[in-house]
Amino acid sequence: MNKLKNNIWFKCISILLCIALISGGLLAILNDLLYVSPEERTSRAISKIYNEQKEYKVITEEEIEYNSVGKINKIYEIEGDLLFQSTGYNGYKNGTITVWVKIVLEKDSYNIDKVLLESYEKQTLMSKLGDSFYNKFEITDVTEKYKNGESFTPNGSGEMSNPVSGATYSATAGTNAVNTVIKWLGENK
Repeated sequence: MNKLKNNIWFKCISILLCIALISGGLLAILNDLLYVSPEERTSRAISKIYNEQKEYKVITEEEIEYNSVGKINKIYEIEGDLLFQSTGYNGYKNGTITVWVKIVLEKDSYNIDKVLLESYEKQTLMSKLGDSFYNKFEITDVTEKYKNGESFTPNGSGEMSNPVSGATYSATAGTNAVNTVIKWLGENK
């Protein structure tokens, strides 16, 4: 037994085993302490948009796919407003951008009140787009625009100008995320 304890390989394996056990235990404890439930994530997003906690009603949490443009992840109703979480496709290297879109009803028209970035995948230029990119989506009567065949474009044609030189693919994914909301409103309202 002494010969085994003095073996260099036994010492290395014992130390690595101890490190693995301690690290695994710490990760398990931290995972429980830092876990954020889906309800808490939704509440955090709503408080970011409204600057306070609000009660919300779930319209749908089923994904609604719009071909290669994007998908609606969730729809909530908050004090008469509609809040969408949507993901746009066709970004840089087939990346995606997920945004929250707040729609308000004013004088029989649905208006985009706020667009807020939630997350992105494979998009390297998102920090250059900034809030000014998303503020350009704030328009009135989006249902009429969809019914007339209009949608946002990131390349300077239509209502929206090119936000950042060289970032058109990232802008395309962000634009597609908002366009999926416009499509849903045009079909359902």
